[in-house]
Amino acid sequence: MSLSNKQTTKSADKILAGISFWLFIIAFIAIITLISFFAIKNNTMVIQTRNEKDIRQITDYACKEINDENSPIGIRKEITFTLDKTIETDVTLAFYTVHQYVSVWLDGENVYQLQPYENLKFSKTVGCNWVMIPIYREDAEKEVKIEITPVYESFRNREVELLIGSELSVYKERLSKDLPQLILGIIAVFVGIVFICVSGYRNSKRRAWDNIFELGIFATMLGFWKLTDTRFTPFILPDKSVMFFYISVTMLMIGIVPLMKWIGRYYTKKSKCALEVYCILSVLISLIQLMLQFLGILDIRETLTVTHIVIGIGVILAGILAVYEKIKNKEKREIFIGTKLSYLCVVGVIADVAAFYIKGNSSGLVFTLLSFLIYMVFVGVATMNNYSEKELLLAEKEHQLAEKDRELAEKNRELAEKDRELTERRIAVMMSQIRKHFIFNVLTTISGFCKYDAKKADEALIRFARYLRKNINTIEEEGMIAFSAELEQVEDYVALEQMRFPDRIMFSKNIEEINFKIPPLTVQPLVENAIKHGLLEDDRSGTVMLRTQREENVVVITISDDGVGFIPRELESKECVGIRNVRYRLENMAGGSIDFDSTPGVGTKVTIKIPMEVTE
Repeated sequence: MSLSNKQTTKSADKILAGISFWLFIIAFIAIITLISFFAIKNNTMVIQTRNEKDIRQITDYACKEINDENSPIGIRKEITFTLDKTIETDVTLAFYTVHQYVSVWLDGENVYQLQPYENLKFSKTVGCNWVMIPIYREDAEKEVKIEITPVYESFRNREVELLIGSELSVYKERLSKDLPQLILGIIAVFVGIVFICVSGYRNSKRRAWDNIFELGIFATMLGFWKLTDTRFTPFILPDKSVMFFYISVTMLMIGIVPLMKWIGRYYTKKSKCALEVYCILSVLISLIQLMLQFLGILDIRETLTVTHIVIGIGVILAGILAVYEKIKNKEKREIFIGTKLSYLCVVGVIADVAAFYIKGNSSGLVFTLLSFLIYMVFVGVATMNNYSEKELLLAEKEHQLAEKDRELAEKNRELAEKDRELTERRIAVMMSQIRKHFIFNVLTTISGFCKYDAKKADEALIRFARYLRKNINTIEEEGMIAFSAELEQVEDYVALEQMRFPDRIMFSKNIEEINFKIPPLTVQPLVENAIKHGLLEDDRSGTVMLRTQREENVVVITISDDGVGFIPRELESKECVGIRNVRYRLENMAGGSIDFDSTPGVGTKVTIKIPMEVTE
């Protein structure tokens, strides 16, 4: 795959992830708004005129269906039976309703009503409720009539189990049946909170565990779904049953999204994009369901089948992708574990959905919760263990980096020491080029000019200051310098010497090539050497010639004089420090060379050659 294609795929992946994330946030906000509304608003009106033995089921009763145009689906059910002739102690008549309005009469007296407020058009349902009617001893042989009005068509044929006994017996009996679901729900919430807290802590330490955070969100939502979907839950807050219902159903609607986003982190780009698309479509469907609820067109409960289908598609998609990723990435241990456990999740979802449509309710169904809890714990622990291993590796790498930093600091210290030595050497080189007698002689000459020629004194001061400044700046030079800068230094030096010896020193130039670079203090020491040792010895006079030209692949610099000359074989033994420094810099900085050709009594010629690739 080309770089542009990879970038396009990565960009598309980020766009899909962003869209699904923000849609999930919007849906979550809508759900919180819906739940908050029912938390502060009383949706269910309860009218009860009576306030409170072992529990038993009433089976001897008559039930008939009556057409009622004013009811939500056009019918209501009427159940009638007669209480026992003797009632030894006060008891409670109890039955559980799911999305049903209720009215109860005792010998024609209306003692209980369960229905929504007339002015509330936001939702039809009154949720899932326990109807608890106290029966006193004096109620013996009274006729009981119960009117049950289903809110949704799917509950038209739902049977109601009538129980009579002590109120405490009803609580205990229900708690014993729902206890497994309650415990598993609490465990799921606890696991989710732990994952979220661990993720938050690690992120605060700049160790990204976003995938653990997503898994924690899913676990928390899964736990709240099952905790609010038990028959025991309405006992906790009897007047908030509608709120519990919407918590349960909305957690179910969008809880699959963080799970899919978490799974997608372990998959390749194609699989991840497929899951992101699924998340987007899932949240969009949930938003449509919420919008229909807000507008009072369709309650969420009426579109619950759509939610089940969406979840089923998601589970199947995750299972298929798990198999695909297992085949494609056999070396990834996390995907291998997720693949095996994803089959368990698929089985759990199928079992719960099938049981729901067979039983007609989801109470006591823990297959999905149990399978996903196992999935979360095993995969979550495996992931955290993987991170622990990475932390150990990271700690080892940090130790190695610290050791390397120490070694680097030691090398830097050594380099600093070498730089200091190099600086001292440069200073020594510079000082070797500025001899004391030259400084004193120039100052003496300037002093003389001050007495009878102020203009020449000023010119000499300017040239001398520029000459000194350029020599001092040489200390800071790290590499090659332009030949033009070196030429100015030579001209200043020669001009100062000509002021001292106006009739003895002549200087000529033939500059054919100037656009190249040389090591600093290369030409000036050679010209100085030619004047001092070639022309001025034995009170002679003469000419120094400077020439530059290109010859094939090199630049050639020639410094020649017609002075006293010397014997070439004696050069090595007599070579001064300045000449040795020039040779060293030419060879090591420019890859160049320097040659001397001298004849005693005739003069000296110095030839410097610098490769063109260095000079350009």
